[in-house]
Amino acid sequence: MTSDDRPSGIPDDDESDQAMPFMGTLVIRTWQEPDQVPAFRARVTYNQAPSGEPSIFSTADPDKVVSVVRQWLSAQLGPPGEA
Repeated sequence: MTSDDRPSGIPDDDESDQAMPFMGTLVIRTWQEPDQVPAFRARVTYNQAPSGEPSIFSTADPDKVVSVVRQWLSAQLGPPGEA
């Protein structure tokens, strides 16, 4: 979503844009593969900037999904003291 793709009902002068210097994207897709052990599968697609190519990470370990999400969120926060 770019700043031009506002959800309906959001006014153009929405102040939340001022607090967001960039927009990264993270999508998690999960599913079960019954013939596999463990059956859990996940694919995480993410990027740090709208114009960048997305990175894709696949795993059968839920803890690794959480780790990737934490790393992505940490990058969104920037260096300490910048928030």
